Amino acid sequence: MYQVFISGYRLAEMSHGKPYYVYCIEVLESESGTRYFIERRYSEFNTLHRTLKKENADVAPFPPKKVRNSQPKVLEQRRITLELYIQKMLSLSATKQQVLNFLGIEGRTSGASYKSAYKDTEDPQYVDTNVLSHQPVLTFHCDPYVQPSATSSSLPDIVINGVLLGIY
Repeated sequence: MYQVFISGYRLAEMSHGKPYYVYCIEVLESESGTRYFIERRYSEFNTLHRTLKKENADVAPFPPKKVRNSQPKVLEQRRITLELYIQKMLSLSATKQQVLNFLGIEGRTSGASYKSAYKDTEDPQYVDTNVLSHQPVLTFHCDPYVQPSATSSSLPDIVINGVLLGIY
């Protein structure tokens, strides 16, 4: 049994031509624990969808192409819908083999882990959706409820008290 996740996307730079986005797909083979990392373009997913639609009547809805496809919100929405699409197509027995062929998994030895495309997380253009993209707003270096010793200051810290009253 296979589990498929699209963990992110990145901008692929080309030496010739226009750069394009690729989606970083992670496939886990449950029986052997083998992980595969594959990168595919939206157009490759679209080609797979057209092929599956010709040969099978029961296919999942496919995310449409948008005009402004380089905005993060559009790319993230497309990543989510592509992940749902590929999971659905992999769960159907009629389309499973074609999806595995699309991912390039069939025909590999299942005893060894193989990566068809290395997911370079150091690449600044790679967006991993499993990583939080925000920073904490408020942090304390010490417990704010622990009262400072009397030797440090005899005056109460009105800023901390005000913030604590505002929060709690």
